[in-house]
Amino acid sequence: MFVDRAKIYVQAGDGGKGCESEYYKKGWRHARRDGGDGGHGGSIIVKADVNVHTLLDFRYRQHFKAQSGKHGGSGNKRGADAQDSIILVPPGTIIRDANNDCLIRDLDKANEQVIVVKGGSGGIGNFKRQESTPGNPGEQVRVSFELKLIADIGLIGYPNAGKSSFINKISNANSKVAQFPFTTLSPILGVVNSSVSESRMIIADIPGIIKDAHQGRGLGIEFLRHIERTKILLFVIDMAGVDGRDPIIDYADLVNELQSYDHMLLKRPQLIIANKMDLAEAKENLINFKKSVRKRIYPISCLESLGIEKIKEALFKKLGKFEQENSD
Repeated sequence: MFVDRAKIYVQAGDGGKGCESEYYKKGWRHARRDGGDGGHGGSIIVKADVNVHTLLDFRYRQHFKAQSGKHGGSGNKRGADAQDSIILVPPGTIIRDANNDCLIRDLDKANEQVIVVKGGSGGIGNFKRQESTPGNPGEQVRVSFELKLIADIGLIGYPNAGKSSFINKISNANSKVAQFPFTTLSPILGVVNSSVSESRMIIADIPGIIKDAHQGRGLGIEFLRHIERTKILLFVIDMAGVDGRDPIIDYADLVNELQSYDHMLLKRPQLIIANKMDLAEAKENLINFKKSVRKRIYPISCLESLGIEKIKEALFKKLGKFEQENSD
């Protein structure tokens, strides 16, 4: 199950108590203080891990508490510090304070981490002062997680356009395929390996977008936000119009939805594939589509595996150019 939102309660560990202790030797006029300091409480750290792909675990566990520091001891023995607790989340997770919605950190890179709550400092033993002090309490807060997928390629298309078939054909994904709308109810990631080099790319199958998706229709906003971090947009058009739709109108509606949601999305590199070219209707529709959409079109058939290698090569080329331009 893919879960991309969660709320949890986190509490750092308390600091250990400073020790109140005295010792006396024969012949001394006064006893001497020898209480040690308490150890620091453990902090709670949230870290982005590439091996974690969903926020599902937080549906079943919503409370996290770090260990407290050990108390100080006599003989000026300092209490041990508690270990920090690390919570693993997928890269692309946005962390906010759930009480005021303030941003804590956007973990958009692998292995990036942030201290969400800090452990309390240990108390001072009476070796250093007249009276020992208790440890400070650890911080606590309720935080929200929001996952926005990080992928190289984002598939954009209407339900039943063939996105699931395409990602299954081109990658190692196992997206469900059926002849009814909204078969894919959550984003699916696949890894595409190059046939000519050791390069690879991540492709995301975004659930079908429909008209007025930017207004929330059909859970559109929940789907659209996963496109925000993709580098290249790949439009998948049902060129045969199997459900009685016009491919030209489909493409125009998809562009409009992206424009309405975030106009900056359309500034990213784009490719268009005309799917279902094994059907007779697609050939005639493609002629009209090319006249209307003055862009390079890649005809494919997922059913017959036609044009798959060509679009795969084009995607690697486009991605390489994008990364080179953005690294300079």
